[in-house]
Amino acid sequence: MVRPLRIEYPNAWYHITGRGVERSNIFRDDKDRLRFLKTLRESVEAFNVEIHCYVLMSNHFHFLLKTPDANLSRFMQRFNTAYSTYFNLRHHRVGHLYQGRFKGLLVEADEYLQELSRYIHLNPVRLKKYRELPLGEKSKLLKDYHWSSLPGYTRIKVRADFLHYNMVLGYTGGDNKDGRRRYQEFVLRGLRYKIENPQEAAKASTILGSDSFVVWVKENFLNKDDFSTKAYSHLKAIRNPVSIGEIANVVAKEYGIEEEEIIKRHSRYREARQVLLEISHRLNLRKMSMKEMGDELGGISGERVSQVHKVIQERIHRDKKLARRVKKIIARL
Repeated sequence: MVRPLRIEYPNAWYHITGRGVERSNIFRDDKDRLRFLKTLRESVEAFNVEIHCYVLMSNHFHFLLKTPDANLSRFMQRFNTAYSTYFNLRHHRVGHLYQGRFKGLLVEADEYLQELSRYIHLNPVRLKKYRELPLGEKSKLLKDYHWSSLPGYTRIKVRADFLHYNMVLGYTGGDNKDGRRRYQEFVLRGLRYKIENPQEAAKASTILGSDSFVVWVKENFLNKDDFSTKAYSHLKAIRNPVSIGEIANVVAKEYGIEEEEIIKRHSRYREARQVLLEISHRLNLRKMSMKEMGDELGGISGERVSQVHKVIQERIHRDKKLARRVKKIIARL
């Protein structure tokens, strides 16, 4: 079996999961859970790691964390070893506690943090036995679940002093009364539909991010030996950034119009122009500044590029036909 590809650099973000061997419990009671969190606090302080979200389930755990010092593997080795030693001694057992090495998904923060935090916090009510419960009962179960960072996101009095809340709350207005209320509403809305497992959207089960993010990681932190196995070969195939002129050419052909019509600042082809800006944003974000992109897109501001990106993202989410069209254009590129 191929070992997970570990990509480490300063201030990287990760979604971490650890599961009991053969799906066995890693917590047998609240004393174990308290010791787990105590060990986590000690490890965080020792390795200068930031924990932003967590949830403890009976046989697995999730973390959303940041590593300012590019030391994920050392941190997790110390933490897992310390807790496993305690657990085996207390429960008179031997052997591995966890099923293989931990899973560490490198995350593109700006695109995925908010959704990923919700995915983690919804774990307690995704169990099969709760599947048919009414929304009101699921909501109550989630609010009453103690072994998660969610309570601290909504009530300051119950916060753990080693957790960081500001980053995720920044997406809903900040660490204030309104921001905390909006975040709780955001999480609870996730009870109404299935939330995608981030592992399913990851590249080679290693990176959760846009193609431009993967290219940036590939060019700065990987070498050719990382692509020697079949498991990671399709990371090698991800293209380098595409010129805006080339993108405009393909978009124009898709819409049956002239390329110049969507490059210019004031275009009467609104959707095609927005698609051009969106794909340019996706494929070139890590290679060009917003201002540089705007200059090539008819002399608009970087702020305008960012605004259009947000608008068209919402449209793509709602409009399946448009989503297929964008996907088709990117495939051609």
